[in-house]
Amino acid sequence: MKLNQFLKYTSLLLIGLLAGNAFAFVIGMGPVMEKLSASSYIAFHQSMQRSFLSWTPLLCLVVVFKLSVHLIVMRRQWQRVEFFLVLFAMLCVADELVMTWTGNMPLNRVIHMWQFQGPPNDWESVRLQWLNLMYWRCALLVAGFSFMIASVLTKKTESPILQDVSVAF
Repeated sequence: MKLNQFLKYTSLLLIGLLAGNAFAFVIGMGPVMEKLSASSYIAFHQSMQRSFLSWTPLLCLVVVFKLSVHLIVMRRQWQRVEFFLVLFAMLCVADELVMTWTGNMPLNRVIHMWQFQGPPNDWESVRLQWLNLMYWRCALLVAGFSFMIASVLTKKTESPILQDVSVAF
């Protein structure tokens, strides 16, 4: 198996794991979390974060690394649809990570400080903000996964997207 194929299929698998995890969260846990009482939500969120933080950052780093290497390996084929599909997948994953870092992580730190007995008055607003970020992150990961599926299905006989650009200049 060529390096390009190995990177493509392992990236597809890893993005699929991230997207599947996010999708399961949005479909299964998100709606339940919206209905929890303050003390139940705090307990659930704090214990869930410990579990997810044990493996998710490593998986995200591996995905970014594999996609980066894949794009480097494909750099001479940058005019092809496959390259752009992998690039768009990478941009979706990168955007999801930025959203996590700047949105969910600061909120996680705030929620982690809450006490079960006395949540802040705006706890429902913070919960809704956190969940909305999760829904957007899920959409980004599913889009990235879709781009990777499309890159796998792209035929090798495709013509370059920008084949006529050199004629124009």
